[in-house]
Amino acid sequence: MTGPVIAGFTKSECLCEPEEINFAQNVDEDAHITVPEWRLHKVQSPIELKHDETNEYDHFEPLEFHGHWDHGGDATLNNNGFTATLRFQNREMPVLVGGPLHEDQYIFEQLHFHWSDDDHSGCEHIFEGQAFSMEAHAVHYNKKYGDFKNAADRHDGLAVVAFFLKATDDDEHPCFNKMTEAVKKIDKINSTTSLPSDCLTWIREAAQCKGYYTYQGSLTTEPYTESVTWIIYPTPIHVSREQVSEFRKMKSTPCERHNIVKNVRPIQTPPAHKKLDIIYARSHKMSE
Repeated sequence: MTGPVIAGFTKSECLCEPEEINFAQNVDEDAHITVPEWRLHKVQSPIELKHDETNEYDHFEPLEFHGHWDHGGDATLNNNGFTATLRFQNREMPVLVGGPLHEDQYIFEQLHFHWSDDDHSGCEHIFEGQAFSMEAHAVHYNKKYGDFKNAADRHDGLAVVAFFLKATDDDEHPCFNKMTEAVKKIDKINSTTSLPSDCLTWIREAAQCKGYYTYQGSLTTEPYTESVTWIIYPTPIHVSREQVSEFRKMKSTPCERHNIVKNVRPIQTPPAHKKLDIIYARSHKMSE
């Protein structure tokens, strides 16, 4: 017996269409069709960043990462058929404070990745006309709302820190190997594996760079709610092509005939009457 029958199919049978699945084609590029009009208060993400079009701001409190690269507790990586998602358990969650977050504390919820079928178009945000191989999103929710679910639809509910990854021929990142070794173990959809609890050390140097860009935008996956304070570090983290290629081996369907080869949302262009308010903020001190 292979499993319970549901709508004429058994649990082990695949419901895939024969043609290759491309997740990017399943996302409507016009955010103003896919998102209810009442939610369109600010701007949809991702966007293209140009330094000359930003407002430089030197008066934020320091943006601080607390606990993101600590030892202790458990870490897991999951293949949900769309991306690889990292979560922590059995520990005090990392906290993001300061910078554009005012007096609020934002609790780490998860980190996930975006990539494409090549090493030149796998990021979601574009910086100065340049695209990178991958983009990692560290998702946090506002502590005052209690949990991610309650915060997800509030105007100040979420803070997402974005890091670009750039693949090169000879720059394997030793700390990032903790991620890629785990990715090799979750090639099947809905599979999960454990990895070292200090698996985020590869973002530490990037989080201590001289400055970052921030703006109010949206989630880049459904339901695209405009509840995100984006914090984007422009200097890419160098990894190897082989490290990036491991993510493309992850399966997106139970039949294992399809890989997750592209999971980026196209650049969103705001309506002409909406001016983007993008801030370039200088960092003031090192994160813990």
